Amino acid sequence: MPESWRDLYRSDLQAVWAVWLVPVLFLLHLGRTWGRSGPAVEPRAARFMRAYALVFAVETMLDPFAGGPVLRWLGAADGTVATAVMVAFVLLGDFRVFLLVLFLATPEPRRLPRVAGEAALWTLVVPLIAAAGDAGLRVLAGDLPSQSIWLVYELAFLVMALVLRSLVVPARVAAKRVHVRAYLRAVTGYVAVYYALWALADVLIMGGGFDAGWALRILPNQLYYAFYVPLVYGLFFSRRYASTSTATQASR
Repeated sequence: MPESWRDLYRSDLQAVWAVWLVPVLFLLHLGRTWGRSGPAVEPRAARFMRAYALVFAVETMLDPFAGGPVLRWLGAADGTVATAVMVAFVLLGDFRVFLLVLFLATPEPRRLPRVAGEAALWTLVVPLIAAAGDAGLRVLAGDLPSQSIWLVYELAFLVMALVLRSLVVPARVAAKRVHVRAYLRAVTGYVAVYYALWALADVLIMGGGFDAGWALRILPNQLYYAFYVPLVYGLFFSRRYASTSTATQASR
């Protein structure tokens, strides 16, 4: 048994297998219900949402598996390769948020490569802010824990999620598209929650060395890896956020 929350957090039980259960069940559900018509936030985007859910459910399962067991099996758990893999998956995890928001934000269909390109540019904003902010803090405060850049990153993306929710979504989604607005505000609010929890956990860990900070970190890990895709998919096809138009849904 792990002797501390820190040990449990760093174990494969928590970091890999515990975050696989919900995605596996979700993929089984997705396979059984693929192509069925029903209520949707934006009927024209139903096909996109199914493909999005499939791709990112698989991606969020590959993330902890590739960054943990696979790298250890390859003897590359430390060093440049491990850092590159970790950063790539962090960026993909943020990219999925921007892709969803930007694709649904415009009322007319947009070519996916164009939306993906814009989402990729948005994805670079927080890493650049975090790198600059961490470098600035090191100049002012001297030596800082190596994980301080992640706290800066978490706080920066928390702000980004709130900007998306409060400014970008209202600016890009017309008021008459009330269902899309409400849905995207719910999604970006959810993203803000898991980044806020990560930041709070890291403050406890770095600021006071509290082992409970590692226990708290387990919750946003579940929200990010296990529940994000099922949640955004479920809300998209829920009656709560459904558009009143069903004409397009019938063809999906």
